[in-house]
Amino acid sequence: MRIGLFTDTYTPDVNGVVSSIVTLQKELEAHGHTVFVITNHKAFLSTQREGNVLRLPGLELKWLYGYKLSTPYHFSAKEEIRKMNLDIIHVHTEFGVGLFARIVAHSLDLPMVSTYHTMYEDYTHYINKFEIEEVDKLTKRFASNYSRMLSDSCQGVIAPSDKTKEALLRYGIHAPIYVIPTGLSLKRFDPALYDEVRIRKLKERYAIKEEDRIVAYVGRVAKEKSIDLLIEAFAYVEDASMKLLIVGGGPQLEELKARAAQLQLEERVIFTDRIANEEIVDYYFMADVFVSASLTETQGMTFVEALACRLPVFARPDEPLEDLIDEGESGYYFHTPQDLAQALEKHFALPSEKREAMGEYARAKAKKYDSELFAAKVVSVYYQAIEDYENAYRITKVKAYDDYVKITVENDKDDVPVKLLISLDDYFDYKLRKDMRLDRFMVEEFKRKEAIWKAHRLCIKKLRSKDRTTKEILTALAYVEGLEERDKELIIADLEGKGYLNDEAYAKEMIEKLQANMTSKQKIIRVLMKKGIDRELTESLLGQYEGDDAMKAYERAKQLYAGMRGKSLELKKQEVIRKLVGEGFSLSDAKDALVRLNPQADEEEQSDALKQTIRKAVRMYQRKYQGNERKNRVVRYCMSKGFSLEEIKGGIAGMEWEDETIE
Repeated sequence: MRIGLFTDTYTPDVNGVVSSIVTLQKELEAHGHTVFVITNHKAFLSTQREGNVLRLPGLELKWLYGYKLSTPYHFSAKEEIRKMNLDIIHVHTEFGVGLFARIVAHSLDLPMVSTYHTMYEDYTHYINKFEIEEVDKLTKRFASNYSRMLSDSCQGVIAPSDKTKEALLRYGIHAPIYVIPTGLSLKRFDPALYDEVRIRKLKERYAIKEEDRIVAYVGRVAKEKSIDLLIEAFAYVEDASMKLLIVGGGPQLEELKARAAQLQLEERVIFTDRIANEEIVDYYFMADVFVSASLTETQGMTFVEALACRLPVFARPDEPLEDLIDEGESGYYFHTPQDLAQALEKHFALPSEKREAMGEYARAKAKKYDSELFAAKVVSVYYQAIEDYENAYRITKVKAYDDYVKITVENDKDDVPVKLLISLDDYFDYKLRKDMRLDRFMVEEFKRKEAIWKAHRLCIKKLRSKDRTTKEILTALAYVEGLEERDKELIIADLEGKGYLNDEAYAKEMIEKLQANMTSKQKIIRVLMKKGIDRELTESLLGQYEGDDAMKAYERAKQLYAGMRGKSLELKKQEVIRKLVGEGFSLSDAKDALVRLNPQADEEEQSDALKQTIRKAVRMYQRKYQGNERKNRVVRYCMSKGFSLEEIKGGIAGMEWEDETIE
């Protein structure tokens, strides 16, 4: 495979991105692939070619650690790249050369993969010099939107850690994301390469004594690395033989030197300034432990390099380090300068055998980052990206409607064109147009968005017909094909944001209606819980209403009693209590309501009720039964309505029964 690596930073620069690119380049070449590096150099116009490395003109930004920024287009360089006959482009930056890579990919019809090395939202302080909150929000929003736009132009995005992937998903990136930790050439950091003579000379250069204990930081000297915390920690370290070695250069170097002097730590904090990449290993070998307070790493290759050199690592808790640091085994976590000082003194107080065992454990932790495995995983992403690119669709038709656009996409491998409904916002955000290429994953994403759009319209239609709860809407969404759980969450959030869906308002309205119908609190709670309203919310809302269940039970008892016909007084009482309890009132409130109601039936009312019941029973049984059997049936029926046997005998005494007797 012929591969083009596009990057704004490359050797002789020393940083984690360069280390990752060089490692990948060497492993790819070792496995028979042809690798070209397209980068830049400090020049105004000239383009340089050094073997398979093409350097474009770039402007050095001294305020940004010497970062070189080039323009996004180079006419002559594009022709050079055309001759490379690339199979795929791998972008390692979002600016200058990265933008040029995207132009080249489009022009030469090549698939593209990117690695997201840098969390730009952690670097906005370079622009927001005066720490203005609104500027900070604006630059962070730009970083996320810009990252989304560029990442979605690729067939795949490589994230060095789960932390980076989560950030990309938060940005709204739709391209496939592959988590591949950057590889490390363990051979280069093998402690067996330790050269005693070379290390002794290095110590002499920085006036380090043999008995000194070296705590090393390796990396860019910049604000986002929180090196000031490390320096302040040494103000609490009592062991004078412990030295902090800060290996690297950067925009904060002079400021940190001044801080060390202010704390009177000039003899214990050593600054090396910028070091050539090939010399870095010896600085690790010179150290006893490694330390970093940075929380901005996408992976933190210096941590892995330190572990590979058998150095226990001291760091602040951060997600990319979860698989690297086992507390007390491969290193230690700290939060404050005081924590770090205590952890260092605790570590160096350990027996030498224990510290040696920690070094071996640290080396073992680094083995999973072997560069050969890293390169193999990246190559698999290349092949997947090429396949996705070859299976891409082309937009053949575009038709606009009032609030959406219908596009037709076709693929040489599919017999039937695919028609998609797309919102106007997406149509313009993605800059869709006829004859544009859409990767398969983008077509699938638009299918998902179409399902969301249709589901959203369905929800609006249902909510306009009557109010519904979140649970009821989710039940309706369960029958919509193509929706994922996150899609349902987005729809619910949008409906809530627009005021279409409000469980609390729904609960208030329902409580008012149920209260007016003299419904008990417990029944109100049960009714609303069935509709998905939280019990605590209902109880809280019920507390806002005056009146209690005892009063409602009494009012409801009056309604129930007034509606009862053809029953004895005792049966009416029993029925009232049974219905009240069934409606959620307590037995105590039901009985109290009946006592307060104190129903009394006069003889005439009781007699009329009995006569009505007897007549009804006679009509029921007169055709089917005769004689005593019919009488007995009538008696039993009347007794079931709560009348006593004596009352019933008196009621039928004057009736014609053909000389039959009541048993």
